[in-house]
Formats: sequence, structure tokens, C-alpha cells
Amino acid sequence: MEQNIHFYCIAHAPYAWQLPDFMTMIGTGSHVPEKGIAMSRSYPELAMKNRYLGEYVALYAIRRMLIESQAEGFVGFCHYRRFALTQPIGELRGFNYHAHPDLLARVLPEHFYGDGKTPIIPAMVTFQGSVLRQYAANGIARDLLLYFGAAIDCGVITDQEASDFLSQNAFITAPTVAYIPIEWFIEIVGALEKVMARFYRYHYIEREGYLERSMAFCCERLQALLLAKKADAWGWDKLVSNPLVLLSEQGTRS
Repeated sequence: MEQNIHFYCIAHAPYAWQLPDFMTMIGTGSHVPEKGIAMSRSYPELAMKNRYLGEYVALYAIRRMLIESQAEGFVGFCHYRRFALTQPIGELRGFNYHAHPDLLARVLPEHFYGDGKTPIIPAMVTFQGSVLRQYAANGIARDLLLYFGAAIDCGVITDQEASDFLSQNAFITAPTVAYIPIEWFIEIVGALEKVMARFYRYHYIEREGYLERSMAFCCERLQALLLAKKADAWGWDKLVSNPLVLLSEQGTRS
């Protein structure tokens, strides 16, 4: 299984723990991993856009690689400290499991990719208010509304789908962290890239500080909707969906 697996770990900076050898490391921005792909060298036109798009620059590059190699089957993703596992580790606090990096030694390869033919995605997280209100608590509602408008204009979603999603009180947080069919990934990321291009051309306003990555935050919400649609069609009872595992020094060691 490990010889044929497509699994990528995305990081923008070095980290202090060891990840499994079957993962291909992807360094965004100026980060050059010891092993793997440094986007600053392989995809310089994308690498530094991570300050605006976060991990999505890596997804764009990975999509190109998978298409060029005519890859089939499933593909997995993690952030250097965030994972979707079949058997979570750590202590559940809020909507994530929090684990000390030492606990990674307990995680088996199959906990990352299961049987190799079943999607593994983050659990749906419920908030007190709507998706739009949750976004507006830390961002600017105008950006998300216009981003979803761009998605409608591009034919990626319908007006009704946008209205329903932004009005509901639950969505898949960090939907990038998953193990899914390659065809799902290629379709979803292709849609995100198309919408992002339209949004950037007609509606983008440069923000500062935390909101500098507002486009990435908008991408996350649309990706959550598109992934949920795939999960609905597959059947939630036929896939694995758990809260994500987040590594930190404050995480539990047991």
C-alpha cells in the first residue's frame, strides 16, 4: 500500500517531529523541506502566493502533478500539525483532538489512509450562528459573499446552494486535510482555482494582518461545501469522518 500511495504533507516552516516516510513533503513560501518538494524551486510562480492563499498554492501544484502523471485511486493530505485519522489520538477539546507530538509514534500508517478505498474526511462542525456569521466574526462578510457570488457566476454552485450553505450553522473545517478519491480532488481544486481567478480579477481587496489570507478563508468555505456534496453522494455512513487531530506542545501525552 505504501509504495503506491499519494499522500502529501503541506508546511510553510520547519517542524520538530518526524512524519511517516510514505508522505511527500511540500514546502510553501520559502520553506525547503529536507525531503520532498520545495515550491520555491519547483513552482516559483505559486510559492510566494501562500501569504494570500495559504495551503491552496500547494493544492494547485499537486493537482497539476496528479493530472500530468495520470494518477488514479486516492490522494491524502495533512498539514504538518493537523491530521484526519481513522483512530484519533489525544484529547477532544472543542471540535479538535489535541495531542502532544510524542503521540505520533502510536499512529500506524493505515490510520492515515484506512483501507485505501474509503474517504477519510474531517467531521462536520456546528457553530452557534450561520456559516456567514461565523466567518464575519473574524473576517469581512463582503469578501465571502462576493466569493460565493463568483462561484455562482463560474457555474461551480447554484444560487440555492450558496444560500443554503451560508445560512446553515455547520460545515467541514479544514477540508483540505483528508484522504479522498483523486477525481474528487482534481474536480474540487479545479473549481476553487477557477473561482479564485474570477474573484481576484473583479472583487479582491488587499487586507492586512490575519485577513491577508482572506482568499484562503473563502476557499476553505467553498471547499467545505464541495466536499460535503461529494460525501452526500458517497454516503456519510460509508466513509470515515472524525474530528481532526491537532499537534501542539500543550496537547495531551496520553
